[in-house]
Amino acid sequence: MKLSFSTLGCPDWTIPQIVENAAAYGFHGVELRIGGQRHVDPSLSKDERKKIRALFAAQNIEIPILSGYAIFNGDDRQHLSKNYDTLLDDAQLAADLGAPYLRIFPGGPITAQGLEFLRAACDAAHKMGVTALMEIHTVPYRTGRQTAELLTAVNSPGLAVLWDVGHSLAENESLEDSWRYVGANVRHVHIKDHDAADQQVLMGEGTFPTAEVVKLLSDNGYNGYYSLEWEKTWKPELQEPEIALPQYVQYMKEI
Repeated sequence: MKLSFSTLGCPDWTIPQIVENAAAYGFHGVELRIGGQRHVDPSLSKDERKKIRALFAAQNIEIPILSGYAIFNGDDRQHLSKNYDTLLDDAQLAADLGAPYLRIFPGGPITAQGLEFLRAACDAAHKMGVTALMEIHTVPYRTGRQTAELLTAVNSPGLAVLWDVGHSLAENESLEDSWRYVGANVRHVHIKDHDAADQQVLMGEGTFPTAEVVKLLSDNGYNGYYSLEWEKTWKPELQEPEIALPQYVQYMKEI
């Protein structure tokens, strides 16, 4: 089982701290968030990109994916063109850092025009050796069924799926149904635990069916990452990453 965490969970760590702690805690990879202080960004120089890649390689820690924020909703061509450029800039950063995948969002309903821009951007990223992963996240694409329909409409070899399991479960789609719709295209998985009041808690302290998710994926030959989204950046009241991240590794080993 390959474990990673999103740097959403450690907003105050520098890149060297991220690498050092990932290795110390027993992670296999790190999902680097694009944008914001102490995260990676397309403004990084070629030398900075090489240094970051070397830091991770020295500790044998992979960068499986960059968490980007390109979106393709609506009909406004200026908006779509800007996000097309964003996706390609992010894809180049991913390629330079050795990350095969780039997370993107739908951002809302994607129109015929949005599909054209998204398809062109994914095709271009694919030529760089990077696959864009549409996260199951935003209405109306919060289920495997809806996301599968979107992938069919885009029809690009440069687009696959990041399964944020909590979102499909929140829409009352079973794990088995989600996998039936998108399993063949799932390349990365986000997991996090919540209590009955929908507040994020340490893994195993809430209602998230971790064991069932792991069994389903394992039984179906999934060999990608299980990535923790500890939402410390958005929820500063959460426990510190020094607590949450090693606890996640220990919990997943027990699973």
